[in-house]
Formats: sequence, C-alpha cells, structure tokens
Amino acid sequence: MRAFTFDQVSDDTLLGELAALVARDRETTAALLAYLAEVDERALYLPAACSSMHAYCVSVLHFAEEVAFKRIRAARTARRFPVIFEAIADGRMHVTGVVMLAPHLREDNVEELLAAASHASKAEIEKLVARLAPRPDLPEQITRIPGNGH
Repeated sequence: MRAFTFDQVSDDTLLGELAALVARDRETTAALLAYLAEVDERALYLPAACSSMHAYCVSVLHFAEEVAFKRIRAARTARRFPVIFEAIADGRMHVTGVVMLAPHLREDNVEELLAAASHASKAEIEKLVARLAPRPDLPEQITRIPGNGH
C-alpha cells in the first residue's frame, strides 16, 4: 500500500519531492500524449471494438469524457507540431493551453505562440486567443415588445 501521509516528512523534503513529482508528471503527460497520438494515427482503437479514439479513451482507458477530449486534441496538435511535446514536458505549456491554442497554430506561428503562452495561466491564454481572433461586439438592439398601448 502506498503511503499518502506525511507526518514524518520535513517541510523541505515535502517541497522537494513535490517539485520532483510535478516534473515527472509533466514528462509523463508529454509521453502519454505522444502515445495517444500514435495509437490514434494507427487507429489501434478499432481492434478494441471502439469506433473512435475518444471512445477508446473513455471505454478502455477510463478517462472522463472531457479529459479524453482535451488529451486527444492536445495529442493531435502535438503530433502536428512536435515542439509541443517538449513544451509540455518542460512545463512551459499545459494541456488546456494547447487545446486553447490549437485552432490558431500554423507552421509559421507555432514557435511565436508557444513563446507567448509559455508558463501562462488559462486566463492569460484566453486573452492571447482573444487578440488572435477578436470577435466584434454584439450590436445593441432594442426590440419593442407589444404591450397594452402605452
């Protein structure tokens, strides 16, 4: 059984081990995305009687639906732009950020956008995306509602 209590662990040790776990998690996440991308590319979900990579991730790997969507989207994007794997592995990018940037990434801007989103929070990437694809303000509209004649 794993120990998940830390009563006997010093603060310095706890913080050091946490930092090491986070680093391993980032590297593992990048590797996981690379494996997902390759399984997707080879359509290895079909022999498992799954109609899609998403179905495979949910049914076989037991990912939550939203987790499956994000990881598949990030994996496909990173396969297209392999520099993303390294950005995730070294902590410059997170999966949510990759998913947010995915529709805007092109060969000629991937390095620039990854640099702009490096170590950024979701909110900061939302602002970056808003600058990339601004939406016009909705026009103000006043609609008369039929009433009692006043």
